[in-house]
Amino acid sequence: MDKIKILFVCSRNKWRSLTAEKICEKVSGYSVRSAGTEKAARIRVTEGLVGWADWIFVMEKKHSDRLRSKFPESLEGKKLICLQIPDNYQYMEPELVELLQAKLGSYMEMPIDVINFMQRVLESEVMDSLSEAIEYDSMDFTEVNSAFARSAAALGPVFGNVLDAGTGTARIPIALCAIRPQWKLTCIDLSANMLKVAAQNVESADARSQISLELIDAKEMPYPDNYFDMVISNSIIHHLPDPVTFLQEVRRVLKPQGAIFVRDLFRPETLEIRDNLVKLYAGDCNAHQQQLFSDSLQAAFTLDEIETIVQNAGLAGLRIYESSDRHWTAERAWCETL
Repeated sequence: MDKIKILFVCSRNKWRSLTAEKICEKVSGYSVRSAGTEKAARIRVTEGLVGWADWIFVMEKKHSDRLRSKFPESLEGKKLICLQIPDNYQYMEPELVELLQAKLGSYMEMPIDVINFMQRVLESEVMDSLSEAIEYDSMDFTEVNSAFARSAAALGPVFGNVLDAGTGTARIPIALCAIRPQWKLTCIDLSANMLKVAAQNVESADARSQISLELIDAKEMPYPDNYFDMVISNSIIHHLPDPVTFLQEVRRVLKPQGAIFVRDLFRPETLEIRDNLVKLYAGDCNAHQQQLFSDSLQAAFTLDEIETIVQNAGLAGLRIYESSDRHWTAERAWCETL
């Protein structure tokens, strides 16, 4: 039996239609897609999409009016349903999920299972204790840190004044020193104890000539405008209640032609996925280290949220993408001439 094809439509193909698509994508017997009616939509409604669908769910009457005006022939024989969902929700917001599940279940004449979508829960912005810093440093991030360093080095200039925001215990800048011996790295963190461990690591790696460690809040940096050739940052974003201020500071201290390489975890859709990631990547760690990883996953942002945050910060020219099953990356290469 062929699957019923469903198209969800709102204005910008953002929060409402994407949430509806996510809710229904695993319901057996249905194939789902989403699109938007406005020019700024992530995926814009086309005649082909309308022709593909058997059922079309729109969020507001204005969306059905626009479809009838633009694609009258393609709509013939289609089931066009207005869900009457206002534009005042965020992606996967619990109230929106509950409302969509109830309405879609009634129209589709079947219960839509309540999925335990995971909401963001903040963790501490700073690891205050020395024991936490030592325990964090003892976790084996060699593979991901090495991959980060290689990618960052490929984007930056040969000679560079580079900022590492949220350096932690300085494992990444130490790895970068071996790849880019001409770089000078200013490595900042808001945790004195993280920097205490970082200083020991820098000393052991004999990297003091390239790396300077500074106790500085990345949301309010003392550096002048257009100061750095490149800004890198690993896993700072999920610690911040609102990362826009930090990214605005990145834009300010970075030269106009400067490179950016920012990477962090993204929040899994469900608690089940979170727990599976913890088992997969921290299964050999102790209980406290597993909890740290779990908390970080839940404190992270979704890729859609990151795209909005970067846009609100005014950072231009960044490529933002899902770089692993748990990481997103935002990057921009060094440009010799503007």
